[in-house]
Amino acid sequence: MGSQSEAICSECGTRFTVSSGGGFLFHLLHCDKCGQDKSITFEEIGEPHLAFLKGLDGPYSVASREQDEHVRRTYQGEALSKEEYHDQVEDMVGQCSCGGQFRFGARARCPHCKSSDWEEDPESGFLHYD
Repeated sequence: MGSQSEAICSECGTRFTVSSGGGFLFHLLHCDKCGQDKSITFEEIGEPHLAFLKGLDGPYSVASREQDEHVRRTYQGEALSKEEYHDQVEDMVGQCSCGGQFRFGARARCPHCKSSDWEEDPESGFLHYD
């Protein structure tokens, strides 16, 4: 499950919205250079997502439990580890227009100064999404 919150940049004081995590049907990655986010659906990922599901000990999410269990039982291909899966998805998502790479582990950045040093604003709300 993903989330969205307000953040304050520790470098320049800019307030901005941060989205993190994916949902039940997609992943959200951030550029490792500028922090822009980009989503990719499991349907777009295709075969590598099925191989990833096969390698899990349980379902990917509660919402997709039945479908995930079906894939784990019936998928004929080799399972992918989390690391192999992340590498393949990052390659699919490709490069950002700034020249950076969209990565699972990249942190959102301030849209003004591009710093990754920010804190969530404790006064703002927190939104969960799927």
